[in-house]
Amino acid sequence: MSWYSNVTQLAEQLAGRERQPVPSSEQFNGEPVLVRDGADEHEPEYRSFHALTPVPALASRLSTAAVDRVYTAFDVSQPVGQPDDLRGRDREVTTLLSGVLHRRNHGIVSGPRGSGKTSLVRVFGQFADRDGVVVLYSACDDGTTFGELLRSYLEQIPPSMVDAGSIELFEQRVLSFGADSSPYQATGVLAMLKYSQLVVVLDEFDRITDRDLHDKISSLLKLVSDARLPVRFVLVGGNSAFADIVRAHPSLMRHVTRVSTAPLPSEAVSETLERCAERCDMQFSDSAKRLIEDVSCGSPYHARLFGMHGALSALFTQSTEINLEHVESGLEDAFEEWAELNPVDAQAFREIIAGKHGPVGPLVEFARDTARHVAADDFAAQWKTVRRQPPTEVPEGLPGLSHTVEMVNGHAAFRDATAPQFLLALSQISRLPQQVKGSQRA
Repeated sequence: MSWYSNVTQLAEQLAGRERQPVPSSEQFNGEPVLVRDGADEHEPEYRSFHALTPVPALASRLSTAAVDRVYTAFDVSQPVGQPDDLRGRDREVTTLLSGVLHRRNHGIVSGPRGSGKTSLVRVFGQFADRDGVVVLYSACDDGTTFGELLRSYLEQIPPSMVDAGSIELFEQRVLSFGADSSPYQATGVLAMLKYSQLVVVLDEFDRITDRDLHDKISSLLKLVSDARLPVRFVLVGGNSAFADIVRAHPSLMRHVTRVSTAPLPSEAVSETLERCAERCDMQFSDSAKRLIEDVSCGSPYHARLFGMHGALSALFTQSTEINLEHVESGLEDAFEEWAELNPVDAQAFREIIAGKHGPVGPLVEFARDTARHVAADDFAAQWKTVRRQPPTEVPEGLPGLSHTVEMVNGHAAFRDATAPQFLLALSQISRLPQQVKGSQRA
């Protein structure tokens, strides 16, 4: 059974489970309210995930069902579930399908965090599954060996892809495939596949830092292509993924279809926001959508995140329209949520916006340019080794960013690829009069 079929069945099983009631001590509009009751000191201090809200100030005003609808509608932490949700990526999906399924190329999907790489590959997997292709999926982890990585995929191959008389031999070869196995041995196992195409998805490929493992994967891709096996690999990673994989075998370039997740156009961001809002019976004002389009810089992750927080802010005022003030308040909530996970960068951004490092404008524009440019990954377009220099070499024109920016092949880039939009968000909310920000939380 393919990766997508497995995931679909699991989702259906989970969706059918009954949700446990969330304890509460108050009612609001006839529904349980998210409040912290006086629990015994020995009672676990947690609630069902349906009761979690990123903004504590909302807890005493919002119903469980209303918050759950917003979380489900914007679905920030998960890749999209349906092709219709993948807005603005028609060309990329078509290119990947054409290159991998029809031209028999391997695929490389590259782009920064939050740009929709996994969502793109998930939709690709759905279409491939419908065409009878077996799709196997797993995320890479640094520290694993080539043999361990490939073994995890080989064990998932259904016996139906092998001749009935060779199934026992195939299973023996898989069992004997160990940590020290080579690309040649992997090719020998894959050569036994006769029925249907197999697509192996290596997500988070950029987590692998071992150059030797990169080279072995490159060799495997080259061997599989030269042997004309019905097997294709799709590697999903950061902007250096293409450079990492073709460095050892430059001739792989003619066997690879490359797709980059460039920033979404404003129209696609707007459609994404509208679709999310409709699912929780809300709507965005035009000015609210324009603000999110501006601050998210074409990132689907940031658009959904900022939209979700704006929707929660609207619920706080019992409004079904998400207006400009709701989004501005939501930007502040989103920044504070991110700051909990990235306190060093957050503090640097606060100091920049406070003017401690000189004029704010140039640094904000650098963040905007970086957010828009990073997906184009010009510096990784050539198959050269990506070189990272120490932060002390960051240009003098970027004061205050020395701890958040690094040099990559002569280009300044944020270590956290999601960070630029949060600097833009902080810049936006810093313009609001203090009394306005206070009134939004009253």
